[in-house]
Amino acid sequence: MSETGVTSGLLFDERFLAHDAGVESTVRMREGSFELDPEPHPSDVAIIKRTWQFLERSGLLRRMRHLRARAAQEEELLAYHTRSYLDGLRAYTAGGPRQGDWGEIDDDTPVSASSLEAAIWAAGGACQAVEAVMRGQVRHVYALLRPPGHHAERNRALGYCIFNNVVIAAEYARRTYGLERIMIIDWDVHHGNGTQEAFYTDPGVLFLSLHQHNWYPRLSGELEQVGAGAGVGYTVNIPLPEGTGDRGYLAAFEQLVLPIGLHYRPQLILISAGQDGSWLDPLARMMLTRQGYRRLTELVIALADEVCAGRLVALHEGGYSRAYVPYCTAAIVEALVGIDLGIVDLYAGTWELERSATILTRATCQALEQARRWHRQWWPL
Repeated sequence: MSETGVTSGLLFDERFLAHDAGVESTVRMREGSFELDPEPHPSDVAIIKRTWQFLERSGLLRRMRHLRARAAQEEELLAYHTRSYLDGLRAYTAGGPRQGDWGEIDDDTPVSASSLEAAIWAAGGACQAVEAVMRGQVRHVYALLRPPGHHAERNRALGYCIFNNVVIAAEYARRTYGLERIMIIDWDVHHGNGTQEAFYTDPGVLFLSLHQHNWYPRLSGELEQVGAGAGVGYTVNIPLPEGTGDRGYLAAFEQLVLPIGLHYRPQLILISAGQDGSWLDPLARMMLTRQGYRRLTELVIALADEVCAGRLVALHEGGYSRAYVPYCTAAIVEALVGIDLGIVDLYAGTWELERSATILTRATCQALEQARRWHRQWWPL
């Protein structure tokens, strides 16, 4: 416990908000186009603004240590990304091309000069969150980062991600504190392809991902993708069918995530915390509720308490419901703080919410059984 008695930290910096993804207003046709009233980009900056307001005005922030971000050092970015990629990003924001020998920025990822600056601070914030936990200032941290990171590859900005925050954080933990075993739990509904790429041959980082099967990126996160060379078995993909809901996710944690984590015994746990698995998210179909996110977090806290003195850092990833992401994130933070403020779910009493909390389909049970049979080749399940 820290000297102040506060066990959890919240990292946020207004510089993250400089990443403005803009709006979508153009409808393209085979010939020509027309305009509609603008609709915010799915990764709207208002989502993070509203989430920060929610944490502050609910009183959660007062119960936490507010941690400041910093800009990532170039060597921290270069622990994963290539120097030519960094140069290419800077050139693009000055009017250069989206792709070249240095790499590329995919068409779905808005990048401006202010976006690049925000991404540098988000990556540095991820490192700061790790530092606060490793130095014992707090046991847990939630880092409300923007832009997200887990799709970013060594030389490719992809899926709204510019720098891979969780990879940079893991490498920072290894280089600064000499850690030999780190576990990354990625519950974002989209597969963390960049994180998988980073550690695919590396047994020193166990990457475990739960995601909607074959959703995004295409064919990424298949069950058979388990690592290579010395890293075989240390990439654990758990692809899940749409409509998995709270019970399915909890079963996945109880049957796979926790037993694997207890066997691996990491010295630090990182979560790629995407709240786009919620039942209100416009970009997926997984039906998690805010109480589901609370329970997942409680299970990871218990795992961290068992294996690594509670050292746990959650890094914000996706989540595209402006209405519901703040509720889900607050539930995660409540679990980290160890309190229930009595926040009433936005759609309390609705059949859809009840169904999301209670559904457990045959397809989900079959997917979990298949995953257990497959991963038993490397883990005692």
